[in-house]
Amino acid sequence: MQSWAISSAARQPEGPDPLTFRRSRPQRQKRRKKKEKSSNTANTISRMSTWAYRSSQAQLVLLTNNTSWSPQSCQECTCYSDVAICRPTHCPNPQCDFQRGERLRIPANKCCPECLSSSHGSCQYEGVIYGHDSQWSPSPCSVCICSRGSVSCTMSPCPTLSCPVDQSLFTPAGECCPKCGRNGESCTWQGAAYRDGEEWKPSLCSRCVCSNGEVQCSAAECQQVACKPHENLVIQPGQCCPQCVSNPCLSAGKQYQHGEQWQKNTCTTCVCDRGQSKCHTHTCPPVTCDKGQTKVKRAGQCCDECAVAKGSCLYETVVRYHGDMWNGTGCEFCTCDRGQVLCQRAECGRVECPQGSELVHLQGKCCPECSSVKPSCVYEGKSYKDLSRWTDGSCRECECRDARVTCYLRSCPTCPPGELAVTQDDRCCPECHQGLCANYFNHMQRTFIYHNEFIH
Repeated sequence: MQSWAISSAARQPEGPDPLTFRRSRPQRQKRRKKKEKSSNTANTISRMSTWAYRSSQAQLVLLTNNTSWSPQSCQECTCYSDVAICRPTHCPNPQCDFQRGERLRIPANKCCPECLSSSHGSCQYEGVIYGHDSQWSPSPCSVCICSRGSVSCTMSPCPTLSCPVDQSLFTPAGECCPKCGRNGESCTWQGAAYRDGEEWKPSLCSRCVCSNGEVQCSAAECQQVACKPHENLVIQPGQCCPQCVSNPCLSAGKQYQHGEQWQKNTCTTCVCDRGQSKCHTHTCPPVTCDKGQTKVKRAGQCCDECAVAKGSCLYETVVRYHGDMWNGTGCEFCTCDRGQVLCQRAECGRVECPQGSELVHLQGKCCPECSSVKPSCVYEGKSYKDLSRWTDGSCRECECRDARVTCYLRSCPTCPPGELAVTQDDRCCPECHQGLCANYFNHMQRTFIYHNEFIH
């Protein structure tokens, strides 16, 4: 059985990491200046309390103190001098009138729901009413849209594939998008059937492919990695090959990795920055409540807030106050209304992604969002699109996946004893041929057998 060995040809480039920042230094600014004219601007920037982080376009962005931004639709980050703190977005109660038929809807590429009034353009689909211009997925592979009382469902968009002449499109079981497969004999592996040319991963660090009835498996072969003094060589969850990561932080007997954030208490948030714990303690402003309200401290919050004194709710051992809204599970939002908990499922607004982005459903999010198309790969000075494959010589096949180039080196079988490996210019693996000694031995053996038969 022929096998393949995998080698990672390029390290994963640094992507958007809202929790990984580094403080700008005057020395770095001074090294960058090329002319005396630009030195004043560089010195002005260096005197400010700034943070640098990489945006989704891998560009370095400088942020001044007390600057806030949203790296994701449901996340808000703030720069506090030498530490950046990120928190989930708190959605206010839109005060919908459910008795009059108003519903919750999350606008396209947004996080918090808004009120949607009942209209004649709503649709009914499998017993559920959706408002005009709403979007939902009845299955992982389909998307439905309500438009002026009419429901239209289509298959989820898939990337365009161009198969070679000897291959055709097919959709593997349990997947939505088609793949290219050959038309040869299929394979059976651990009770499952696979088409000729179909690939699968029996484990995290191995893959198999069906080649005209023969199963060919491969194991990951990782490149050697040299880490810096402040880094450790670790295998991240979900990864096969070890990577260099910054030293972790230790707080209260618990270990935190670089970029990880934790709560020291309700008012102090810490971030691990290359082995150093950087914390920020929030200072609460004075609170003066109106008549009929009282000071309360909500669960997990640092500062006192004003809430209606009467009509609180107890929901899953947590006290909620009249008018509060919180996200229960998935798309369900609950409110406390005069001591009664009311929950309603939010609709998703119709999403139309511009060119250069694709519709994705992120884990933990209620609605799909537009996301930038995955970046391409650069291999030996040439750019390749995501999911593209190419050959590098007769024995090397590479692919671009999530901006990472992975190459597969074919491992050729060894020749049996007495045979020689003869290389061919247009082939990867050599052919096995009998050597001169083996030919002479076989000739003498046949002569001896013939001589004995002639005598007897």
